[in-house]
Amino acid sequence: MPKPLIIDLHLDLAWDALFWNRDLTLTAHEVREQEASGPPQVAEGYNCGLCTTTFPELRRGNVGIILSTIMSRIQPRVGRMRDGMRTQEQSIGMGRGHLAYYQAMTQRGEIKSVRGLSDLEEAVEAWKEPRADTPIYHILSMESADPIIDPDDVEFWWNAGLRVVGPAHFGHNTYIHGTGTEGGLKPPARALYQAMREAGMILDIAHMADQAVWESLELWDGPIMASHCTCRSLVPGQRHLTDDMIREVIRRDGVIGLVFCQFFIDPEVDWNDPPPREQYVAKYKMDGLIPHIEHIADLAGGSLSNLAIGTDMDGGFGAEMTPVDVDTMADLPGFGGVLAEAGYDQQDIDGILSGNVLRLFRNTWTS
Repeated sequence: MPKPLIIDLHLDLAWDALFWNRDLTLTAHEVREQEASGPPQVAEGYNCGLCTTTFPELRRGNVGIILSTIMSRIQPRVGRMRDGMRTQEQSIGMGRGHLAYYQAMTQRGEIKSVRGLSDLEEAVEAWKEPRADTPIYHILSMESADPIIDPDDVEFWWNAGLRVVGPAHFGHNTYIHGTGTEGGLKPPARALYQAMREAGMILDIAHMADQAVWESLELWDGPIMASHCTCRSLVPGQRHLTDDMIREVIRRDGVIGLVFCQFFIDPEVDWNDPPPREQYVAKYKMDGLIPHIEHIADLAGGSLSNLAIGTDMDGGFGAEMTPVDVDTMADLPGFGGVLAEAGYDQQDIDGILSGNVLRLFRNTWTS
């Protein structure tokens, strides 16, 4: 029986390759062996964790379509956060480097860019019966808008394939306040949003500070998503979505990507004051996400059509923090079985695994 197509809304592949120096053409366990035999990649308690996500693992898991990030931000290098830049110019350079990595992997045949409806349908068809050399189809996204020089630079990024922008990340940047801060949009944001809207981009509200979410939604009348989030009413902390935010994503027919990380599942973890990761013992399986699915469905009047997957795996944590029944991306097909055991029908399961995201892009793109 063929595995179902899975779409992952958030993977920091270029960051994994360039910041952590990972060869993503290897299996996850080969990467782990390299890192175990080399010097420890640790800086003041910050390390990359056990590798889960590489191109071979994505293929094994039938994760055939992904949102791959350009990810660089302005943030002081303090504590665990060691990948921030001091200036926007540095973030621009880092973002262009991430783009170059994806272009190199495209030339190699590992990935293929999805820029519109015809590419999307090609991807869906290719992953019905994938071959060993079928590429991972990727939609370019951005986490922190710092690599966008100014509104005029949106045209460059659109032509490079960028289709989704999450303006915020940790801290506050050129355009917006994000995780760990309080505040809204900064003066350059309005013109940036206008340029993004005119280009046809999707706005990602993940990582926005609360005020920034509502100021963004007041300005933005286009398609939205929350690429990698769970419910604040179940797990405390600013990083997660409030019920009102979830309702607004639902009202606008957006999607919310479920994060495959213990700190997004465990109700005893407060994101505003999380425990040290090296002392945390993972305990939740994939079924730990079911309460979030049920809560979002309740807010949607029983519908599961706004749910998706945004694992964020290897986005600052590794297998030590994933659900305990997930070692690598190859284990993601098991989520379908978890959903079936929870009583969801095949139509809803297919929607969460890929169908709801496909609907969003099909409704957004005309060609």
